[in-house]
Amino acid sequence: MQTNEICMQVIRAIRAYLHDPNCLSPHRKEKCFVRKRSLSMLQVIQFLFYSSKASMCQNLASIISDFPDIDFPKVSKQAVSKARQGIKPSLFRDLFNLSVDVFYKNVNERKLWNNYHIFAIDGTKLELPNSKSNFEIFGEMFTTTSKERRYFTQALGSMVYDVMDDYIVHASIHPYLSSERSAALAHLQTLEALDIYTNSIVIFDRGYYSEALFRYCVDHGHLCVMRLKESMNIVKKCHGDSRFILKGDPDNDTNDIEVRVIEVTLDDGSKEYLATNLNDPDIKRNPIN
Repeated sequence: MQTNEICMQVIRAIRAYLHDPNCLSPHRKEKCFVRKRSLSMLQVIQFLFYSSKASMCQNLASIISDFPDIDFPKVSKQAVSKARQGIKPSLFRDLFNLSVDVFYKNVNERKLWNNYHIFAIDGTKLELPNSKSNFEIFGEMFTTTSKERRYFTQALGSMVYDVMDDYIVHASIHPYLSSERSAALAHLQTLEALDIYTNSIVIFDRGYYSEALFRYCVDHGHLCVMRLKESMNIVKKCHGDSRFILKGDPDNDTNDIEVRVIEVTLDDGSKEYLATNLNDPDIKRNPIN
Protein backbone atom coordinates (compact mmCIF):
# COMPACT_ATOMS: atom_id res chain seq x y z
CA MET A 1 0.00 0.00 0.00
CA GLN A 2 1.33 3.44 -0.96
CA THR A 3 2.05 6.09 1.67
CA ASN A 4 -0.90 8.31 0.68
CA GLU A 5 -3.24 5.31 0.91
CA ILE A 6 -1.92 4.49 4.37
CA CYS A 7 -2.52 8.11 5.42
CA MET A 8 -6.12 7.78 4.30
CA GLN A 9 -6.42 4.56 6.32
CA VAL A 10 -5.08 6.39 9.40
CA ILE A 11 -7.57 9.24 8.91
CA ARG A 12 -10.47 6.81 8.52
CA ALA A 13 -9.44 4.91 11.65
CA ILE A 14 -9.19 8.12 13.70
CA ARG A 15 -12.54 9.36 12.36
CA ALA A 16 -14.23 6.09 13.31
CA TYR A 17 -12.67 6.27 16.79
CA LEU A 18 -13.81 9.86 17.39
CA HIS A 19 -17.39 9.12 16.31
CA ASP A 20 -17.70 6.17 18.68
CA PRO A 21 -19.04 7.34 22.08
CA ASN A 22 -17.66 4.22 23.75
CA CYS A 23 -14.14 5.16 22.61
CA LEU A 24 -14.43 8.80 23.69
CA SER A 25 -16.04 8.22 27.09
CA PRO A 26 -12.86 7.05 28.93
CA HIS A 27 -11.11 10.28 27.90
CA ARG A 28 -13.77 12.59 29.34
CA LYS A 29 -13.01 14.05 32.74
CA GLU A 30 -15.60 13.48 35.43
CA LYS A 31 -18.66 15.75 35.19
CA CYS A 32 -17.53 17.18 31.81
CA PHE A 33 -19.68 16.96 28.65
CA VAL A 34 -22.45 15.17 30.58
CA ARG A 35 -25.24 17.69 29.88
CA LYS A 36 -26.29 19.44 26.71
CA ARG A 37 -23.76 22.19 26.10
CA SER A 38 -23.01 24.59 23.27
CA LEU A 39 -19.80 22.65 22.60
CA SER A 40 -19.74 18.88 22.35
CA MET A 41 -16.63 16.86 23.13
CA LEU A 42 -16.25 15.95 19.45
CA GLN A 43 -16.44 19.61 18.40
CA VAL A 44 -13.71 20.56 20.88
CA ILE A 45 -11.49 17.76 19.54
CA GLN A 46 -12.13 18.92 15.97
CA PHE A 47 -11.12 22.44 16.96
CA LEU A 48 -7.90 21.19 18.58
CA PHE A 49 -6.99 19.31 15.40
CA TYR A 50 -7.83 22.34 13.26
CA SER A 51 -6.09 25.03 15.33
CA SER A 52 -3.02 26.71 13.86
CA LYS A 53 -0.53 29.18 15.34
CA ALA A 54 -3.00 31.97 14.66
CA SER A 55 -4.87 33.52 17.58
CA MET A 56 -7.75 31.58 19.06
CA CYS A 57 -10.20 34.22 17.81
CA GLN A 58 -8.94 33.72 14.26
CA ASN A 59 -9.13 29.95 14.57
CA LEU A 60 -12.70 30.12 15.88
CA ALA A 61 -13.78 32.32 13.00
CA SER A 62 -12.00 30.16 10.44
CA ILE A 63 -13.33 26.79 11.58
CA ILE A 64 -16.90 28.05 11.35
CA SER A 65 -16.41 29.29 7.78
CA ASP A 66 -14.14 26.49 6.56
CA PHE A 67 -16.17 23.56 7.92
CA PRO A 68 -19.87 24.41 8.00
CA ASP A 69 -20.75 20.70 8.13
CA ILE A 70 -19.49 20.27 11.70
CA ASP A 71 -21.87 23.01 12.87
CA PHE A 72 -19.32 24.60 15.19
CA PRO A 73 -21.18 27.08 17.43
CA LYS A 74 -20.30 30.73 17.89
CA VAL A 75 -18.72 30.69 21.32
CA SER A 76 -16.11 32.74 23.16
CA LYS A 77 -12.48 31.71 23.37
CA GLN A 78 -12.95 31.42 27.13
CA ALA A 79 -15.65 28.79 26.55
CA VAL A 80 -13.33 26.77 24.29
CA SER A 81 -10.44 27.02 26.78
CA LYS A 82 -12.67 25.78 29.59
CA ALA A 83 -14.17 22.98 27.51
CA ARG A 84 -10.82 21.57 26.38
CA GLN A 85 -9.80 21.16 30.01
CA GLY A 86 -12.43 18.42 30.19
CA ILE A 87 -10.52 16.15 27.77
CA LYS A 88 -7.85 13.86 29.21
CA PRO A 89 -4.42 13.75 27.50
CA SER A 90 -4.90 9.98 27.16
CA LEU A 91 -7.11 10.64 24.12
CA PHE A 92 -4.21 11.96 22.06
CA ARG A 93 -1.92 9.16 23.24
CA ASP A 94 -4.45 6.58 22.08
CA LEU A 95 -5.01 8.33 18.74
CA PHE A 96 -1.25 8.41 18.18
CA ASN A 97 -0.94 4.70 19.04
CA LEU A 98 -3.84 3.97 16.69
CA SER A 99 -2.08 5.75 13.82
CA VAL A 100 1.13 3.77 14.45
CA ASP A 101 -0.76 0.49 14.54
CA VAL A 102 -2.55 1.26 11.25
CA PHE A 103 0.71 2.34 9.59
CA TYR A 104 2.64 -0.85 10.36
CA LYS A 105 -0.28 -3.13 9.57
CA ASN A 106 -0.64 -1.60 6.10
CA VAL A 107 2.90 -0.80 4.97
CA ASN A 108 3.83 -3.43 2.40
CA GLU A 109 7.57 -3.05 2.08
CA ARG A 110 9.62 -1.35 4.75
CA LYS A 111 12.90 0.28 3.77
CA LEU A 112 16.15 -1.37 4.78
CA TRP A 113 19.80 -0.49 5.37
CA ASN A 114 22.16 -3.43 4.75
CA ASN A 115 19.08 -5.67 5.11
CA TYR A 116 18.17 -4.21 8.54
CA HIS A 117 15.46 -1.90 9.80
CA ILE A 118 16.95 0.99 11.78
CA PHE A 119 15.44 2.55 14.91
CA ALA A 120 16.91 5.43 16.92
CA ILE A 121 16.11 6.28 20.55
CA ASP A 122 16.86 9.65 22.10
CA GLY A 123 15.51 12.06 24.69
CA THR A 124 15.42 15.80 25.21
CA LYS A 125 14.66 18.31 27.94
CA LEU A 126 11.56 20.45 27.46
CA GLU A 127 10.66 23.65 29.29
CA LEU A 128 6.93 23.72 29.95
CA PRO A 129 4.50 26.57 30.60
CA ASN A 130 4.32 27.60 34.25
CA SER A 131 1.07 26.35 35.73
CA LYS A 132 -0.08 24.73 38.93
CA SER A 133 -0.85 21.43 37.21
CA ASN A 134 2.55 21.31 35.47
CA PHE A 135 4.31 22.02 38.77
CA GLU A 136 2.34 19.20 40.42
CA ILE A 137 3.02 16.65 37.67
CA PHE A 138 6.53 17.52 36.49
CA GLY A 139 8.00 19.26 39.52
CA GLU A 140 8.91 22.84 40.33
CA MET A 141 12.43 24.16 39.71
CA PHE A 142 14.01 27.55 40.25
CA THR A 143 17.00 29.70 39.50
CA THR A 144 18.20 32.50 41.74
CA THR A 145 19.66 35.77 40.48
CA SER A 146 20.82 38.79 42.40
CA LYS A 147 17.35 40.31 42.10
CA GLU A 148 14.82 37.48 42.13
CA ARG A 149 14.12 33.75 42.12
CA ARG A 150 12.55 32.45 38.88
CA TYR A 151 10.34 29.37 39.06
CA PHE A 152 9.86 27.06 36.08
CA THR A 153 9.22 23.43 35.19
CA GLN A 154 10.89 21.08 32.74
CA ALA A 155 10.14 17.62 31.41
CA LEU A 156 11.95 14.74 29.78
CA GLY A 157 10.69 13.94 26.29
CA SER A 158 11.70 10.64 24.71
CA MET A 159 10.92 8.78 21.50
CA VAL A 160 11.88 5.90 19.23
CA TYR A 161 12.10 6.81 15.54
CA ASP A 162 11.97 4.53 12.51
CA VAL A 163 14.89 6.00 10.57
CA MET A 164 14.32 4.35 7.21
CA ASP A 165 10.54 4.79 7.06
CA ASP A 166 10.63 8.28 8.65
CA TYR A 167 8.06 7.47 11.33
CA ILE A 168 7.84 8.10 15.08
CA VAL A 169 6.85 4.76 16.60
CA HIS A 170 6.47 5.72 20.25
CA ALA A 171 6.93 8.88 22.31
CA SER A 172 6.54 9.78 25.96
CA ILE A 173 6.92 12.69 28.37
CA HIS A 174 8.07 12.40 31.98
CA PRO A 175 9.13 14.52 34.97
CA TYR A 176 12.50 16.19 34.43
CA LEU A 177 14.52 13.85 36.68
CA SER A 178 13.07 10.64 35.20
CA SER A 179 15.41 8.03 33.77
CA GLU A 180 16.07 8.12 30.03
CA ARG A 181 16.84 4.40 30.24
CA SER A 182 13.41 3.62 31.70
CA ALA A 183 11.80 5.58 28.86
CA ALA A 184 13.98 3.69 26.36
CA LEU A 185 12.88 0.38 27.86
CA ALA A 186 9.24 1.32 27.24
CA HIS A 187 10.15 2.14 23.62
CA LEU A 188 11.74 -1.29 23.16
CA GLN A 189 8.66 -2.96 24.63
CA THR A 190 6.51 -1.04 22.16
CA LEU A 191 8.58 -2.38 19.27
CA GLU A 192 8.01 -5.87 20.66
CA ALA A 193 4.27 -5.34 21.07
CA LEU A 194 4.00 -4.14 17.46
CA ASP A 195 6.17 -7.09 16.37
CA ILE A 196 8.41 -4.88 14.24
CA TYR A 197 11.71 -5.32 16.09
CA THR A 198 13.02 -8.45 14.39
CA ASN A 199 15.82 -7.91 11.87
CA SER A 200 16.34 -4.42 13.32
CA ILE A 201 19.16 -2.39 14.80
CA VAL A 202 18.36 0.08 17.59
CA ILE A 203 20.72 3.05 17.92
CA PHE A 204 21.20 4.81 21.29
CA ASP A 205 22.99 8.09 21.93
CA ARG A 206 25.65 8.59 24.60
CA GLY A 207 24.38 8.17 28.15
CA TYR A 208 22.05 5.23 27.55
CA TYR A 209 24.50 2.40 27.99
CA SER A 210 24.15 0.35 31.16
CA GLU A 211 24.68 -3.31 31.82
CA ALA A 212 20.96 -3.73 32.57
CA LEU A 213 19.79 -2.08 29.34
CA PHE A 214 22.38 -3.90 27.23
CA ARG A 215 21.33 -7.20 28.81
CA TYR A 216 17.70 -6.44 28.05
CA CYS A 217 18.54 -5.94 24.37
CA VAL A 218 20.48 -9.21 24.24
CA ASP A 219 17.86 -11.23 26.16
CA HIS A 220 14.96 -9.92 24.07
CA GLY A 221 16.55 -10.17 20.65
CA HIS A 222 17.26 -6.49 19.98
CA LEU A 223 20.40 -5.75 17.99
CA CYS A 224 21.74 -2.49 19.39
CA VAL A 225 24.47 0.11 19.01
CA MET A 226 25.11 2.32 22.05
CA ARG A 227 27.43 5.31 22.06
CA LEU A 228 29.69 5.24 25.12
CA LYS A 229 31.11 7.94 27.34
CA GLU A 230 34.91 8.12 27.19
CA SER A 231 35.14 8.00 31.00
CA MET A 232 33.72 4.46 31.19
CA ASN A 233 36.07 1.64 32.20
CA ILE A 234 34.98 -0.48 29.25
CA VAL A 235 36.17 2.31 26.92
CA LYS A 236 39.57 2.64 28.60
CA LYS A 237 40.20 -1.05 27.88
CA CYS A 238 39.15 -0.82 24.23
CA HIS A 239 41.68 -0.98 21.41
CA GLY A 240 40.15 -0.84 17.92
CA ASP A 241 37.58 -3.65 17.93
CA SER A 242 37.45 -5.36 21.32
CA ARG A 243 35.21 -7.84 23.07
CA PHE A 244 34.39 -8.03 26.75
CA ILE A 245 32.36 -10.40 28.88
CA LEU A 246 29.76 -9.11 31.29
CA LYS A 247 29.66 -11.71 34.03
CA GLY A 248 26.30 -13.13 34.92
CA ASP A 249 24.93 -13.66 38.41
CA PRO A 250 23.30 -17.07 39.06
CA ASP A 251 21.45 -15.62 42.06
CA ASN A 252 19.75 -13.12 39.72
CA ASP A 253 19.35 -15.69 36.93
CA THR A 254 21.64 -13.80 34.52
CA ASN A 255 24.20 -15.31 32.16
CA ASP A 256 27.52 -14.13 30.83
CA ILE A 257 27.06 -11.95 27.75
CA GLU A 258 29.53 -10.53 25.27
CA VAL A 259 29.89 -6.82 24.55
CA ARG A 260 31.66 -5.72 21.40
CA VAL A 261 33.26 -2.27 21.79
CA ILE A 262 34.41 -0.49 18.63
CA GLU A 263 36.73 2.51 18.52
CA VAL A 264 35.82 4.82 15.63
CA THR A 265 38.04 7.67 14.42
CA LEU A 266 35.97 10.57 13.10
CA ASP A 267 36.91 12.90 10.24
CA ASP A 268 38.23 15.52 12.67
CA GLY A 269 40.52 12.99 14.34
CA SER A 270 38.46 12.60 17.51
CA LYS A 271 37.34 9.16 18.64
CA GLU A 272 33.98 7.66 19.48
CA TYR A 273 33.30 4.35 21.17
CA LEU A 274 30.34 2.13 20.43
CA ALA A 275 29.02 -0.88 22.36
CA THR A 276 27.07 -3.39 20.29
CA ASN A 277 25.89 -6.99 20.04
CA LEU A 278 26.00 -6.79 16.23
CA ASN A 279 28.48 -9.18 14.67
CA ASP A 280 27.31 -9.30 11.06
CA PRO A 281 30.50 -9.40 8.91
CA ASP A 282 28.62 -7.87 5.97
CA ILE A 283 28.03 -4.60 7.84
CA LYS A 284 30.42 -1.94 6.63
CA ARG A 285 31.01 1.56 7.91
CA ASN A 286 28.68 3.07 5.33
CA PRO A 287 26.50 6.07 6.17
CA ILE A 288 22.72 5.76 6.27
CA ASN A 289 21.39 7.79 3.37
